[in-house]
Amino acid sequence: MALFKNKDFSAQQFSDRVIMTPQIFGCEGLETFAENDAKMVFSGLSVGANAHGLMATVNHVKITDPTHQNYDRLTELVLKTAHNIDQAIAIVEQALAKDAYWWGNLIIADRSGCAVIEVRGQDCHITKDQDRLFRTNHHPLFGEHASPDDLPCSAKRYVASKARLPDVRSLNDLQDMLSAHDDDGTGICNHSVPLTTVYSYILIWREGKLTLHIANGLPCEAPWVVLSPPFGADYSEQNCAQFLDAYPGLAASPH
Repeated sequence: MALFKNKDFSAQQFSDRVIMTPQIFGCEGLETFAENDAKMVFSGLSVGANAHGLMATVNHVKITDPTHQNYDRLTELVLKTAHNIDQAIAIVEQALAKDAYWWGNLIIADRSGCAVIEVRGQDCHITKDQDRLFRTNHHPLFGEHASPDDLPCSAKRYVASKARLPDVRSLNDLQDMLSAHDDDGTGICNHSVPLTTVYSYILIWREGKLTLHIANGLPCEAPWVVLSPPFGADYSEQNCAQFLDAYPGLAASPH
């Protein structure tokens, strides 16, 4: 099973902040998004996996009331507490019953398949599949066909991903899809303004082992680095340090 993500920000130069423990690998998300933010505030996880073989990521749809929680916190909660998709869905539903969250698409995968939870406030819609699912920056299950934040790339990327994903059969196919510019402009790989792709991730869980393929920068230009997060019995301070040393563009050590 594979999970993939292109991370776009207004700041064209961005460094990941990573959490690596015996049970969890994850890249922290942001509470701040504006290009002129004096200081980026990290919170939750935007993409990651745990030692049980559960992988999760989230993409932005809309920042709502400032009292609402960051959707990245749902990704972190799922990876810290769930072993599989069904547990992850139940955990998200319980969290939404207590608090309202920014609008986002939470994508979860395990060895049995994948699921999408479209979150808006305290409401959500869920779909599951044994094969493949994807999302961009709007909520199809809520009837949306474009970004509520007026991100021009969302609808175009949705069309491009829908056309390409059925033909993906290999790692190279996935890398090609994440690097694609199908509309001769703002493609799946985003060169646009205000958003630019700053990281691209492919997480593959196979035979009890996670492999991370990561490109720091535009995936059509940046080299793909292959890493193995040291989970469980493979975890040690030395293995963790080696993993972090090899991680491209790292901003900070785990905590």
